Amino acid sequence: MATAADPVPAPAGAASAAPEVTPRGYVARLRQLTLWVVGVGVVARLFRYALDGSIWNDEAAVALNLLRRDFEGLTHALDERQVAPVLFLWAERAVMLLLGNSGLALRLVPLLFGLAGLVVYWDFARRAARPTAAAFAIGIVAVARWPVMMSSTLKPYTADMLCSTLLMALAVRWRQNPERAWPLVALALVVPFCLGLSYPTVFVAGAVSLYLLPAVWQRRDRRSGALFAYYNFAALAGFVAVYALVLRQASDPPAADLKEFMRDYWKHGFPPTGPLDFVWWAVKIHTGRLMSFPWGDGNGGSTLTTLLFLTGIWACWRSGNRSLLVLCLTPFALNFAAAVLRQYPYGACTRLSMHLAPAICLMIGTGLARLVEAVPLLRKRLAAATTVLVVFALFGAGEMIADACKPHREQYGRWMQGLYRELEPKLRPGDTVVYRCPIPNQRETFDWYVGRVAERAASMGPTAGTGRVWVIVVTATAPGYDHERELVAGLGDDWRTVTRTEYMTVPVSRGHATIHGVVHCLERSDPE
Repeated sequence: MATAADPVPAPAGAASAAPEVTPRGYVARLRQLTLWVVGVGVVARLFRYALDGSIWNDEAAVALNLLRRDFEGLTHALDERQVAPVLFLWAERAVMLLLGNSGLALRLVPLLFGLAGLVVYWDFARRAARPTAAAFAIGIVAVARWPVMMSSTLKPYTADMLCSTLLMALAVRWRQNPERAWPLVALALVVPFCLGLSYPTVFVAGAVSLYLLPAVWQRRDRRSGALFAYYNFAALAGFVAVYALVLRQASDPPAADLKEFMRDYWKHGFPPTGPLDFVWWAVKIHTGRLMSFPWGDGNGGSTLTTLLFLTGIWACWRSGNRSLLVLCLTPFALNFAAAVLRQYPYGACTRLSMHLAPAICLMIGTGLARLVEAVPLLRKRLAAATTVLVVFALFGAGEMIADACKPHREQYGRWMQGLYRELEPKLRPGDTVVYRCPIPNQRETFDWYVGRVAERAASMGPTAGTGRVWVIVVTATAPGYDHERELVAGLGDDWRTVTRTEYMTVPVSRGHATIHGVVHCLERSDPE
């Protein structure tokens, strides 16, 4: 492909006033620098994972389903108003059975997906774009905040990026060398599993079909046509299977209010009907978190990356590489169509748009490369490209420092994780845990940590009146003495206090209330 070509060398015999960087040297230096930035990205993912920050409420909601259900149960509508692809849930459940239910075990699958996605993206970008654009795109994916953060989060978002990148990478491989059939074979084999791992990957699967169609039509050979037809059949079959599963889940009791809840939760990703409202919505979406790679935010905080994204589109159009635009932009169109139908949000949140991240980063990298390639001398161009990649690496290092300073997403989760680690060694065989946590949006986290303690306590031995009872109450703003008295009174009069500890954690950031906790251990006055 023309986009993968090396920089054009100077004409033979051209004079050089000073030692100049050769085109091959330029590409080799870019590759070396890119490897360093990718190394920073790998370390950043592993570092954040190793910090083992506390499980926060959205993760805990998924984890509770994994704890309470078997493989068949995970095919039904989830509790806690959660939605996740069944193959992702099965992978998590398998890891839980093999390695336990620690935070590190539960986040292992997203980490592996995140690392694999970075490797696959290297292959995709270097084949789809010129060396400078590929280096920048890979660097963005390596250190961008959201891909790094999602690699240590118990949610399927790194699967979204991995599956989308994999389909795009295989499609580009085949179009570059259509004599080799294996990329088409691989596409047909992996697409059903990709759709089972990542629901929004269906938008990319449709884009891949449209991207491959002209090349298959031009070749007119039976093998390519048959494999292309099989890919489309496999993609359609995978989509139908997933859609049938979702329809079946709609009849499950937990799904009664899930649909309305999700539509309200996703409402900012659905386009309004009024013309002026739609224009303003489109501007906010496309200069907001949708384009926050490697950095950016809502309310226009990603305006710079949006401009680079548009520059990348313009550069591809001018260079004649319009087939790449079909591959990269069609998922946006399909996702937007789904948003119009109120089926899936468009761009309101970065984590819900990770399936678009491969195309976004490639276009941003292409736009940035277009500016760098405007530098006339190859030596100065290399210096400019080096500066960009060094900035990326420094950004990744800075994010690691930020993670080390704040390894926990939520203050409440941090406290609950500490309580769990303190309480777990104190449990004896037959102990029981009862608890109350009326803090809004934190019940799932407390259910998760205390549920793990209670599950272990119950499995330690018989509970025929021989164990102690641990009463745990966690409240915000005011001590939960009324809840404590209610739970203790429910045990009856033949229980006496063994230990009682009160905790109070002052908030470290605005928007959080003071945490009050009571851990009250009781045993029977006359144990049998």
